[in-house]
Amino acid sequence: MTTWKTSAPAAVRIALVVIEVERTGGSSRVDGALIQRELRSLSPEEFVNHYVIDRVPWIFKSRRQYVEWKIELGRSLDVDPFSIVVVGSACVGVSLSPKKNFSHFHEGSDIDVAIISPRHFDESWRWLRTLTPSESLALTKFEKSMFKWHHKNLIFDGTIAADQLLSKVPFGAQWTSALARASLKEPTEGRDVKARIYRDFESLRYYQVKCVRDLRFELTIPDGEN
Repeated sequence: MTTWKTSAPAAVRIALVVIEVERTGGSSRVDGALIQRELRSLSPEEFVNHYVIDRVPWIFKSRRQYVEWKIELGRSLDVDPFSIVVVGSACVGVSLSPKKNFSHFHEGSDIDVAIISPRHFDESWRWLRTLTPSESLALTKFEKSMFKWHHKNLIFDGTIAADQLLSKVPFGAQWTSALARASLKEPTEGRDVKARIYRDFESLRYYQVKCVRDLRFELTIPDGEN
C-alpha cells in the first residue's frame, strides 16, 4: 500500500523553494549538489513524490506553460493530457542515471515523457505477444534485443519503452508525428521527445522509485568498488 504524507518536511520545502527560484529565475543549471543531498536524505518514495511526479519540470518556465504543452501533446497522442508526465533530466535538472554522474540538463538532452495509458499499453502488449515468426524476421537486431528486454523486464513493471519500438506498434505513426511536433514547440524545440508507456500511475511511480533506489545504492559505493 502506498504511504502518503500530508506535508513535506521543512528541509524538503526549503530545497524545493531554492530549486523553484533557480527555475523561474532563468538559471541555466539546477544545484546538482542539492539534488544529491536530497537523494541521500529522503526515501526513494519521498524523492519521487517531490522531485519527479508532482512538480513543474525544470525545462518549463511556469505551470501554465507545462499544462498547455501537455494539452497539445495529449490531443495529438489521443490521451488525457494529465496522464502525461515529463520525467528525467528535463524534469529534475540533472540526470538520475547512475551512468551519467548527475550530468546537468543541457542543449543536447532529450525530453523523456511518461504516458499513462492502459489502452496503449494493452495494444502494445498484444502486439508484442502475438508477433509472428515472419514479423520478427523483419525486426532489426536492435529491435529484437528490445523485444527480448521487454519480455524479460519491462512488461512486468507495467511499462513499455515506446521510443524503442514506436515504428512497429499499431499507433506508431500517429505517435511519431505527435512527438515530432512536440519537438517544434517551446520549450522543447529542437530536442528529441521520447515516450514511455505505463499501464497505470502505480507503474510509473514503481519504476521511478526503483530507479532512484538503484541510484541511492550507487551513491553508497565508494569509487573503485563497483
